[in-house]
Amino acid sequence: MNRGLPRRTAGRVGRARAIIRGLFLLGTGRAAGFACFEDGREPFLSALTPPLAFLVVLAALLLAQRPSLAALCLLLLILCAILLPPVISHLMAGLWKRGDRWQRYATASAWSVWLILPAYLPAMLLASILLAAGVGQAQAGRAAMLLLGGYFLWLQWFMAWKGLRIGWFKAALTVLALTVGSSLIAAALQPLVPLLIPERPLDGSIVTG
Repeated sequence: MNRGLPRRTAGRVGRARAIIRGLFLLGTGRAAGFACFEDGREPFLSALTPPLAFLVVLAALLLAQRPSLAALCLLLLILCAILLPPVISHLMAGLWKRGDRWQRYATASAWSVWLILPAYLPAMLLASILLAAGVGQAQAGRAAMLLLGGYFLWLQWFMAWKGLRIGWFKAALTVLALTVGSSLIAAALQPLVPLLIPERPLDGSIVTG
């Protein structure tokens, strides 16, 4: 199997397949998906590589187009948004005396962000059904976002429950801590976005102020 590939490439392909399988299992509520993720520091750092690489590209584009203190603050807050969840979950795992299970859980949790891509499809399907039924566009959009948000809250709870092997109430408290942390970052990001996106009046011209 994979005889035509170099050993290192074959290993990467095998790990990628294991990650995809693990995400599918966890995303459908099966704890066996955790076994598809490697334990240890290196797999965890590999899981953080894609969002950090995206941040580097975003930093280059943003600072090249609109170099400002607001842009720098925005990038630092995005970095915090990437790193804060594993920090909070590490603290909670220590609180529940499950530090030995944290790395595999954190690796799976970091990769689970990509489940937003398949989860987006049923959310948009719900919005389309509601629109066809005569529901307003704003209400249909909110319903879709509630479905998407509810799914990811459930997923975080399920992964904390099964990944750290704690009770359902402790898992709920872990998700609460993660949600509060994410909400604080989102609140800090909100006033910075209008400073970096120029206003566009109805005629299409840009108001520079």
